[in-house]
Amino acid sequence: MAPGIGYLIPWFILFTKAKLIDTYTALILTHLIVALPLVLWVMIGFFEDVPGELIEAARIDGCSHWGAFARVAIPLAKPGIVATGILAFIFSWNNFLFSLIIAGFKTRTLPIAVYNFLSYEEINWGGLTAAATVITLPVLLLALLVQKHIVRGLTLGAMKG
Repeated sequence: MAPGIGYLIPWFILFTKAKLIDTYTALILTHLIVALPLVLWVMIGFFEDVPGELIEAARIDGCSHWGAFARVAIPLAKPGIVATGILAFIFSWNNFLFSLIIAGFKTRTLPIAVYNFLSYEEINWGGLTAAATVITLPVLLLALLVQKHIVRGLTLGAMKG
């Protein structure tokens, strides 16, 4: 797997030619594509832990493939989905490099806004600490709201029987 900087330059060229630099579309696409491998890799383990017998029982009871997935697999993997969602949110929230290059003044993200408190001549410590608090609060509140799902989701695959 290539490091992010390896495909940042081609994306910049592609988004420049498509006139998508400094747009929310470019930022959304970038964050989706960067977080997708993490989400897929983590979610594979949670869906592999769903017993195949339950899926077969749902199919015998008349569910389609999608019905068995929606009624059996997703509810059983819900803690993993929540934990993965939090991890992907934090991963995207803290993404600095892609936002620095692809975002402009209108679409800069909070880590880029915090970066603007640093300059060559001085560091605005008051603004920097206030911005760091503001940037941390949404992640902290979200983690506190779904804390039981995070713990359950992260420990779900710990015991194999």
